[in-house]
Amino acid sequence: MFKFDILDVSDDLTIDKVGDKSYPEMGGMLLSKWVRNIKVDGGKELPNVSSSLNVKKEGKTKGCDNSIGYMLFNSNTPSESVRKVTLFSTPYVHGQGLNINNKNFEKVIIGFSGRKLTILDWLNDKDEYIAPDEEHEQFEHFKYDSLVYSLFNNSSEQSSLRQIEYKDKLWDIKNEFFWVSADRMKELADENGYDELYNDARTASDRHVYKLLFGEERIYDKLSDDAKVVLDKATEMVENSIQMRKMMANDENHLNSWDAGYAQLKLVWKEYFPEDFKEFRELYKSLENRMRPLVYELGFLMK
Repeated sequence: MFKFDILDVSDDLTIDKVGDKSYPEMGGMLLSKWVRNIKVDGGKELPNVSSSLNVKKEGKTKGCDNSIGYMLFNSNTPSESVRKVTLFSTPYVHGQGLNINNKNFEKVIIGFSGRKLTILDWLNDKDEYIAPDEEHEQFEHFKYDSLVYSLFNNSSEQSSLRQIEYKDKLWDIKNEFFWVSADRMKELADENGYDELYNDARTASDRHVYKLLFGEERIYDKLSDDAKVVLDKATEMVENSIQMRKMMANDENHLNSWDAGYAQLKLVWKEYFPEDFKEFRELYKSLENRMRPLVYELGFLMK
């Protein structure tokens, strides 16, 4: 570990030490390598997107079997974490990331959270992220809470799309990050006369994140209290917004997809439930602020 003094020049030109800055010795595993060290083979043709709803006509990024999604994960510094770390349900058109399946899902959400939680400043913008300390007493909690954090970030572009055209074929894109069961969505559709959504969910299976949260592993019970509050509020908003969702649904926003993602759902929430959405964002911000010190405590970055 190398330590340096942080100096500041006052108005009278006095130079004072105001802190310390540490850099790890070279040789530790970089976060970018740690996230990728479980190999996920690509080579499968899947639609390419540039955002949650923007499908590109011709893309070169390949997907993988049993795909859960794709993470744009370019560079390994905080300076690129705002623009170049994003989650999608299908490959990002410009590559610069990695495919997601059940083998590397945990590392993906941990890496995503570690980078998105970082507050950028002049002292850390060119730092290199390091693999987190998996033996740290807070690591498991961070892993579980990262699941919720990854669902509702402004860079959470996971979406569900139906009959989109890509390379002269029609495709359906599932949102494996959806956290509500297919049966519950069918109930909501039936109660509200939402035939399009009911028919879409009629023969569907529960998505990967729902199974993690409420299946055999029951991660929901392992979440921190503030993460549960965020997830529960999101579920409440899904249930309460079903009628307005029905009104807003069209071929561009694909809200008739039963497993529509946060990037789609917030179109409805912002328009018709601004106070609830504001409350939801405040709850998410509280979770984010509580998790943020773990970027340094778990060793993603050094102070």
